[in-house]
Amino acid sequence: MGKHEVKKKKSGTQKVLIGFIAVFLVILVVLATVMIRDVFSNTPEDEPNNGDILLPTDPNDDDDDDDDDDDYVPPPTPPPTPDPDANLDGANPLTGRPMDSRFDRNRPIAVVLNNLTEALPLNGVADADILYEYPVEGGLTRMLAIYQDVFYVEKIGSIRSARHYTVQLANAYDAILVAAGRSPQAQTEVRNLGIPFLNEVEGPHREIFFRDRNRIPGRRVENLHSVVTTGARLYEWLPKYNFRIEHETGFEPSLSFIGDGTPSRGSVANEIRMRFSSAKSTTFIYDSNAKIYNVRQSNTDFVDANNNRRATFTNIVFIKTSVSGLQGDDAGRLEIITTGSGAGYFACGGRYIPISWSRSDKSSQFVYTHEDGTPLNFGIGKTYICIIPRNLDPAFE
Repeated sequence: MGKHEVKKKKSGTQKVLIGFIAVFLVILVVLATVMIRDVFSNTPEDEPNNGDILLPTDPNDDDDDDDDDDDYVPPPTPPPTPDPDANLDGANPLTGRPMDSRFDRNRPIAVVLNNLTEALPLNGVADADILYEYPVEGGLTRMLAIYQDVFYVEKIGSIRSARHYTVQLANAYDAILVAAGRSPQAQTEVRNLGIPFLNEVEGPHREIFFRDRNRIPGRRVENLHSVVTTGARLYEWLPKYNFRIEHETGFEPSLSFIGDGTPSRGSVANEIRMRFSSAKSTTFIYDSNAKIYNVRQSNTDFVDANNNRRATFTNIVFIKTSVSGLQGDDAGRLEIITTGSGAGYFACGGRYIPISWSRSDKSSQFVYTHEDGTPLNFGIGKTYICIIPRNLDPAFE
């Protein structure tokens, strides 16, 4: 081999090496650009996205489909074994029903739920002791499901982000708040009130969440609507977190229950229609045989995706309050007043009455009374509460 041939070979090798280096540098630049974009574009208020997957892919899955992370559901955490000899000598402070007294002093779990049509049906709503529906931006609503005993609930979701008034509602029950994201105002309220906040998008308590795009049997949901938790995961992780699990000494629940809460002088309320906006309405239909209200949203039965069971309620409450645009907020968020006092309605047993509500501050419970100021008794069972603007009223038939 001649000298010229050696030089040519070296020159060709150098060109290949330089080409590889150039390609590598281009890849690094692209990756750095994407990372910088994500850092500056994502905020805690952003709805969950593919970058927020919290669990590894299934190690036994060798498919190259990019969606595998969204499909992986962790092995279920075994729920606590029911005690057949448990003495139901306590009372659920949210429903008045008998329960094991070991748990009736626990702080409730309050979970923020999506209420978009494409996310329905939701998981775990039939097991909620109290379910709030409240306005959010865009004429839509979200829900806050409150559980006194969450441990046996199979799955809860789709979980979405909290607003500052969501934090205030949860704090009325001395609850532990669960959400996937939060508005800036909600984070400020969390700090001000000192409420425990389990946040899927950020923070140290993300182990309780996972994603299940097949959470609705027979239908695959968008990743946006796939964030869930389970009662068993909450049962497993809550004792490991550094916050109070039980109510403090002296805490007494404000709700009062009787066997039949039907208002003695109430007007007929066999069907109640609440139109939150042109985009959202909810209807309650009384079943006189079961003595409960069935719920329909946008002409669809409100069922639980865990078992296709209807979510039913003994008591329906409407809280009328100030609802307005949040000053200085460019995202169209709302200001909803949850303290002070106001008017409302209470329905139970197919009849309704006007009522009054009050709450002295953001750490106080709601107090409900008849218009003459005497205490209001709820029927033993679950309650659905609608937060509505003062200028709106439900239609009763």
